[in-house]
Amino acid sequence: MSVLALTAFAVLEESAAARTYLNCVSKKVVIVDAPKGTTSSSNEENFGFWIDETTKVVTLADGKKLNVGRFDDGWITAVSGDVSYELDRQNGNLTYAGSTMKDGIATTIIGAGRCTVETAPAR
Repeated sequence: MSVLALTAFAVLEESAAARTYLNCVSKKVVIVDAPKGTTSSSNEENFGFWIDETTKVVTLADGKKLNVGRFDDGWITAVSGDVSYELDRQNGNLTYAGSTMKDGIATTIIGAGRCTVETAPAR
């Protein structure tokens, strides 16, 4: 094998190792405050993130990139649309929250759970 081929293989292996898939299981609460009254619901939610250590990019499993505010050894904070995420990298705890207002109806989303490093799901 040539030196160039070995170098290319090493770069590919390093970039693959720098990308981690996190599977997250959380409890999600949705509160809808409308003129006719307030309702709430809760359910378990299962979703994933790709974390790229080299580029400091966080992507939801569906391919949507998040806007990263903080990315260090202790925490990752990021935003996707109206939802803000905080991941404690030391223990895998995840919290997220967001709110929207449309046509006089306020919708608030609050969630918390745990993320673990796993093999990426098959596409």
